[in-house]
Amino acid sequence: MDSFIFYEDYAKQIQSDNLSQILGSNLAILDNLQSVAVEECMSYLRQKYDTVKAFANIVQWNRAFSYYPGTNVYLNADAYDASAVYNVNDLALQDGIIYQCTVDQTAQPFDISSWDSIGQQYTIYHALNPTPTFDSGQIYSAGDWVYWNNQYYRCLISTNILGHDDLLEINDAGTNRIINIFPDDSVLGPQYWMSDGDDYTVPANMEISDSDYWAMGDTRDQKLVETCVNIILYKAHMRVSPRNVPEVREVNYLGQKEDRISSNGRVIYPTYSALGWLQAAAIGTDITPHLSTIQPTQGLSIRYGGNQKLTNQY
Repeated sequence: MDSFIFYEDYAKQIQSDNLSQILGSNLAILDNLQSVAVEECMSYLRQKYDTVKAFANIVQWNRAFSYYPGTNVYLNADAYDASAVYNVNDLALQDGIIYQCTVDQTAQPFDISSWDSIGQQYTIYHALNPTPTFDSGQIYSAGDWVYWNNQYYRCLISTNILGHDDLLEINDAGTNRIINIFPDDSVLGPQYWMSDGDDYTVPANMEISDSDYWAMGDTRDQKLVETCVNIILYKAHMRVSPRNVPEVREVNYLGQKEDRISSNGRVIYPTYSALGWLQAAAIGTDITPHLSTIQPTQGLSIRYGGNQKLTNQY
């Protein structure tokens, strides 16, 4: 099952043999634990961060599929089978390397002259976004391009920056001075932005090595990945033996007992633990993860009217 976490993420914290022993080689259990861990993380972060983007699934790359910008994919394939028939562009795993077939071939031993190496197994790539994503706090000029909700938009009217008199007139001197209209706003969007109406994706049948569309690297927040894995491993051990969870798993999830603080009926966990990091990230002062924050309510605009406010004079 596709998930924010994939099997290789566990390698940094537990050997594959040990993980299989805990799970009883039942990957369905792992799928369930991953879903539970992601939901636990989201419950802390969804009030402040765009959890849909933050917890997007990482998927196995398939050249026949198209992908939205920002999608993380990993290289994987079945082991090469000398009794199988392969066609051009088929993938196979050989000695830890993912190979792509260059010549149609019948059953035969692996012949490297008929294959191109495309990378190590589990190498991660992400689909590129040719333009910046729309940010309601940025200043745009007419002609600028942005990406928003799967489409590209060209700015028609520059960002409105409110001056001191404007802020006084709307009787809110503390408001944001930068006023942007969301590109897909159903009322004002077409006045401020132009789109061809088609979703943009990295086209199918593009080589993973094509630097116009793909770049090597994992765009997931790595601390968030580590936190999810720590939660999964703790819960996996709890499933096997609730009274005999290894100390390292308990510390990684809850922290040392002496470092936990009780305050008004609430436990505050140390930030080196999974729960403590999530608590701190939810507040966003001491710990600020590399995640997209929730943008202001779509369509929110400031309307002028009412009595003219007096300008301060000194």
